[in-house]
Amino acid sequence: MERSLSGVASLSSKLENTQFSRRALLKKSAVLGVSLPTMAALISACAEDDDVVDDEDIAAEEPDDDDEVEEEEEPDVETDDEPEEDDVEEEPDEEDDDVEEEPVDDETPEEERYGGSLYTTLVGDPPQLDMMAGTQILMRFVSTHMNENLFTRDDDFQIIPELADTHEVSDDGLLNTVVLREGVPFHNGEEMTAADVIASMDRWMEISGMGGTFAESVDDVEQVDDYTIEVHMNTPLGTFAPMLANRMGGGCPIYPASIVEGAGPEPINDVVSTGPYKLVEWVSDTHVHMERFEEYAARDSEPMGYGGLKKQYVDEIFFIPVPDEAARIAGLQAGDYHFLDDISPDHLETFEGDDDIIANPEPFTWMSLVLNTQEGIMSDVRMRQALQACLNHEEILRAGYGDHFRLDPSLILQEVVWHSDAGGELYDQRDPDRAQQLMEEAGYDGEEITFLTTSEYTDRYNASMMAAQQMEDVGMNVVTDVYDWATVGERRADPELWDLFYTSIGGMDPALTVFVASTTWPGWWDTDRKVELAAQLREETDFDARYELFEQLQELFYEEVPVIKLGDIYQIYARSTKLQGFKPLIIQGSFLWNCWLEEDNA
Repeated sequence: MERSLSGVASLSSKLENTQFSRRALLKKSAVLGVSLPTMAALISACAEDDDVVDDEDIAAEEPDDDDEVEEEEEPDVETDDEPEEDDVEEEPDEEDDDVEEEPVDDETPEEERYGGSLYTTLVGDPPQLDMMAGTQILMRFVSTHMNENLFTRDDDFQIIPELADTHEVSDDGLLNTVVLREGVPFHNGEEMTAADVIASMDRWMEISGMGGTFAESVDDVEQVDDYTIEVHMNTPLGTFAPMLANRMGGGCPIYPASIVEGAGPEPINDVVSTGPYKLVEWVSDTHVHMERFEEYAARDSEPMGYGGLKKQYVDEIFFIPVPDEAARIAGLQAGDYHFLDDISPDHLETFEGDDDIIANPEPFTWMSLVLNTQEGIMSDVRMRQALQACLNHEEILRAGYGDHFRLDPSLILQEVVWHSDAGGELYDQRDPDRAQQLMEEAGYDGEEITFLTTSEYTDRYNASMMAAQQMEDVGMNVVTDVYDWATVGERRADPELWDLFYTSIGGMDPALTVFVASTTWPGWWDTDRKVELAAQLREETDFDARYELFEQLQELFYEEVPVIKLGDIYQIYARSTKLQGFKPLIIQGSFLWNCWLEEDNA
């Protein structure tokens, strides 16, 4: 890319007058194509005041994080229902005043809540719509309105039945019996039966990384009658229901056997399932259009997290790709859209004083650098340890997320009972001398280190550039390959094309975190000790024993460094006040059933 010398000069001039914040500078530098050393020099002169708002954001597309996997329900012990304050001690965070749950306005009479078209934006076109065949967040946000699983999670993230009616496990743990709800229709009019469930599970076990892991413990799935299946195990599986409850991508939605059988590994984009909304059409780069599924078989219960009663108040939902973040925000302010699933922290101030928009940050996930343990320079554990040693996590996260992050070594967020500090002495070391010593031990001689990232999502790009600069500061020869997120997803599947990439990872049970649950997920963490601990963690059913195994696994994580955890971030939802009933939930993302539009917008 041709550099703009006049642009750099303009930046320098503005810095002298403190017209740019650090985050604004990073964005402007990205637009101009400023080199990493030049950017670092500019940053060093940048004002520390991050309250200045940059009006010239570059186009930002939220990556469809391939990396967040829904996790497991804990066994029946006291800590399963709600972690005690002493068990999950949250570090003080200046964001706490901002993270207030908006009260749900339920004063609108029930009969007046129905009707209208709900418009929400996407940061780009979904790569596909089949939750069984992919793990992208962008796909998940859309498809979760159409799909349902055998199990899901309630407000406290405990497992509850969804398409299952009951689930029993034999005393020896080798037989799982699932009785299905009767009279549940698919979008094509067929009734869901055991044959559909078995066909869906068979495909899931063949094409999904998590499904393949599940299959290792399964001998056979047998149909007992039209509404009962038996899953015969070769070993007890403590994560049986949680794996089937996974709705964060790579999970097991239930499709009709008539569609699944013979479908193979390619995505099924004409999705037919049992969810509250059904697909009308997907016009690439234009919209995904869904309408109310009138025959939807709602559960006879209260709304419960991602399950329970799901009311389809709006007639239809349009998911509209709008890659430019400024355009998404302008559309929300103009009333063209009702909901933005995620915006960058820089734009929170945009909504201050706007009584028609609600924007709140919620703890959501953790950001990471995923390292290629299979091929290339990062296959040497000493180089991975060197990278872990050199980074200043606070600087990286502040470059991308302003103040909307927290430093924490745990692979599971503080809000979840699994939180642990194990291995934390190796987190956020900020030790360039140790990094250079490890590089010397590894025999590093200036080889290129390929860093995959995207320019479509401003926050990710800014954080990536800061991380790359810190790597160069200790003598690593970094080449940043910047693509749209879909291309990053394609290239990271080939171990010859990269050494590290930037993404988010999350979940609620360590056994089902993507790099733990699978050895085939990009990064390919596949050491003997990791495989052994992961298997024990999946199979064990006692929570205390599982927690001890998790702490051993987290310590191994910091020793072998397959991934570098940078820190936790907040997802910022923005919505029109005309959209009522919305309830943000951490970690697993948002949904739009049980939401309605005020009468003047219906």
